[in-house]
Amino acid sequence: MDENYLKHIARLIRQRPAATPALKSYAGLARIMTRAEPKRPKNGHLEIRRKEGLPLFSRQDLPVDFGAAASLLSEFFVYLSKTDREDQAGLAKAREQGENDPRWIGSVFKAILEQDEKALEVMAAQVGLDPRTLLFLGKTALRPSFSALRCLMAEIVDKIPWEQGCCPLCGSQPDMAYFTKAGKRRLHCELCGTQWTFARIGCPFCNNEEPENLGYFEAEEEEGLRVYFCGSCHRYLKTIDSRVFEEVAPLELESLATLHLDLIAEQKGYK
Repeated sequence: MDENYLKHIARLIRQRPAATPALKSYAGLARIMTRAEPKRPKNGHLEIRRKEGLPLFSRQDLPVDFGAAASLLSEFFVYLSKTDREDQAGLAKAREQGENDPRWIGSVFKAILEQDEKALEVMAAQVGLDPRTLLFLGKTALRPSFSALRCLMAEIVDKIPWEQGCCPLCGSQPDMAYFTKAGKRRLHCELCGTQWTFARIGCPFCNNEEPENLGYFEAEEEEGLRVYFCGSCHRYLKTIDSRVFEEVAPLELESLATLHLDLIAEQKGYK
């Protein structure tokens, strides 16, 4: 995280006022993350997974600096519990829970990496938080470690002939996409933030390639922002067309700035 990252947040707040509450809250977390210094991850032995066409790591085996991530998550709880939020009491209780039982924070990360929704719901209920809030904060606390891992593995990832809908680094699904200036579609990993090229037509979630069963919609007066959906699996993917915008922010920020599109997609029955 650097000053340019914070400038992206400020620009999005100016351009998309409806997203101001989410982006302002995240700006505070981003300032905390600028101080994070996760340990440099180790490669491990990746050749077998690469030869077999598998992601370089499984989610559970990602070389994450859990100590740095735990410190960040604790700082997030402290910071947010002092802001004017409806879940202020839950955040304060989460801070206390983490201080009294450090293993609880470790369990949060474990549930996120193992995609154990039930365990995350139980832990969120213990402190009176929405599970989605705990999931978001946990993922955000892991972000500096994932950034270090992406930098370490960038050359290897770029050389992998990858045409799958899951992340080549950790095997997770995409949460956003964008079209490059050249018209290629790039997907963004919901967990580690890796980006990779994928076919322009086709669902990355179920590999459906039937044009009549694929579509998209746009929010009014928002050129360049689309939601692509699949009629087979009923999944959706928010997509930014960089050919329309002078500048595209890091996609985790674009995702926060387009939360209204998630609501529209969910109202239409997509997930």
